[in-house]
Amino acid sequence: MSNVDVLEQLQLVLRPDMSDRRIVCVEEADTAKADMILSFYMWYVFTKTDLPVCMVGVRDTYGHYQNVGLKFHYNLLSMSNQKRFAFAESIVSVDGLVGCAQDLLKRYPTGSVYMVVDDVSSLLLLGESLEDIVRFLMFAKRQPRLCLVIGCWKHKADESAKRLASAVSHLADIRVALAPLVTGFSNTATGTMRITTHESMFRIDDVSYLYKLADNGLKLTLNSGSIR
Repeated sequence: MSNVDVLEQLQLVLRPDMSDRRIVCVEEADTAKADMILSFYMWYVFTKTDLPVCMVGVRDTYGHYQNVGLKFHYNLLSMSNQKRFAFAESIVSVDGLVGCAQDLLKRYPTGSVYMVVDDVSSLLLLGESLEDIVRFLMFAKRQPRLCLVIGCWKHKADESAKRLASAVSHLADIRVALAPLVTGFSNTATGTMRITTHESMFRIDDVSYLYKLADNGLKLTLNSGSIR
């Protein structure tokens, strides 16, 4: 299965076209990496819509995401030249995130816009408080044109990161949680992908998959032959 085939399959699972999945939490635990899911959302925007994307690279670099993008068959440099992509790497505060979102909405006064943040947990290490980061998320929820895809990490030994991941997950419309296999190494799977959506106050939909990630091709193989 090619990378594009896998991305098409992920689109059926994650359904980014649904209006009630506007705020996305991509949670990583231990050695799992959220960049493939963040890159999936950029692939979706660039290939399935004509919407713009602003990426805030708190952790990984522009070069990293350009390399992933080429493997997912989109080019960030080309998108930038078309005024559809901007990369912000000097934002190290909650106020900076709010300002970035406001500038993005002002630059594109009509239609939806995407903001991808990698990752918000790094702000804890830079001295920002949990309460201020939650304030940004509440601000984002009040902006009906803003689609926010936000990466965060948690570790069992880091209480602040666990609390933040819980808060982001609670405020998001959909959570994609990546974790390594509990049993350790496997030739057929890299880890688990658990997708949780809040269909309503009284219904939470939860489905899990195994995935396989290959360094040479970033190939993802879901363990399900059909999409539920």
